[in-house]
Amino acid sequence: MNKAQLIQRIATSLEQSQASTKPVVEQILQQIHIALSEGEKVFLPQFGTFELRYHLPKSGRNPQTGEMMEIAGFNQPSFKAATALKQALNE
Repeated sequence: MNKAQLIQRIATSLEQSQASTKPVVEQILQQIHIALSEGEKVFLPQFGTFELRYHLPKSGRNPQTGEMMEIAGFNQPSFKAATALKQALNE
């Protein structure tokens, strides 16, 4: 499912137009993005948690030259599904 299909499903279930549903979905996604960029966790009960995980810097090797190089540390977004969601998917 992509973003347009999500908007269509939400609009259908709420009996609203897609035009009125689209800004709401975009605002939800934008707020999740803003919260993560500020280092906050986003917890949605019965669904899961969005958070940043920091990967430490490490040494790597250039495959073409064999030269050692430092790979900088970085943040990566991650999602951990809630127990309720896991159980619903496995029923």
